[in-house]
Amino acid sequence: MSQTIKIKYDLSEKDWRTFYNTYYMSDKRFKLRFIYGTGSWVVGAAGLLGLFDNDLVAFGMIAFGLYCVFARQFLVNKAVKKIKAKPQFPGTIDYTIDQDKIAGVEQEKEFEFNWETFYGYRDATPGLLLYLKEAAFFFIPNEAISADEKQEIINFLRLNKVLDLATK
Repeated sequence: MSQTIKIKYDLSEKDWRTFYNTYYMSDKRFKLRFIYGTGSWVVGAAGLLGLFDNDLVAFGMIAFGLYCVFARQFLVNKAVKKIKAKPQFPGTIDYTIDQDKIAGVEQEKEFEFNWETFYGYRDATPGLLLYLKEAAFFFIPNEAISADEKQEIINFLRLNKVLDLATK
């Protein structure tokens, strides 16, 4: 018989930043954007050295390139700023996890989700990301659970056929 796992952990701004950074790093579009941005920046710099007759085009290429390179960090900062505006920031994780569901209290609201409602999960360096849909997730820092509890949660997810996004 499987166990019930109780997690209570106080979050910090660093935790939010780490998990949003992990979330955006897993998005392939940002990897391509980084490559395009780097190329645009290099072409813009070459334009300033004489490749283009118009310096305005070169500066535009550099600006676009820098935006592409730093887009992920802009989005992380925007997401953390939005979270910081909430009165419950930084918050506390208070989850109860078993074979059938995850339940708990987050930002003074109770919730309960069966594993079938989850889009997927990702076992990342800072912890587990549990996706309700592609752009909405719960996270559990590694500091909040033991390795055995983490493996038990992953077993619950596999048992309920929740998609492992690391293999997608």
